[in-house]
Amino acid sequence: MTIDDEVRRAAKLLDAMIQATGASPEELEKRLEASPGYVGRLLSGTVELKLRHILAILRLLEIEPALFFQTLYPEAGPAGGMVRLEELRQRLTALGVGCEPAAPKPEVGMDDLERLVQGAVQAALSSRKPED
Repeated sequence: MTIDDEVRRAAKLLDAMIQATGASPEELEKRLEASPGYVGRLLSGTVELKLRHILAILRLLEIEPALFFQTLYPEAGPAGGMVRLEELRQRLTALGVGCEPAAPKPEVGMDDLERLVQGAVQAALSSRKPED
């Protein structure tokens, strides 16, 4: 399904919700302070339907956005390349996004670095088998 198809589906659902509440496009236009016919142009695709339009209309209809989006995307399994929310959370957490920021790592000075390198080299040399 293309993005344009998704937008058409969203517009169709929004139109159904407008009709279900009994609100008229003219009433919504007045409350949105929009020009006559604007809601019809949004729903027909003549004017690009944006998230802000959906949210503004849902607010006027007193419909929670969550209900709209859950209706638009009911518990469907992931399509090709889509990620489930829990998997997304795990990926974001692994990246350090959306969780408590990690404590800053202590800075390593040149003396510390030199000691670490010498220790690693000595350990590597001592574990070598003598050549025959």
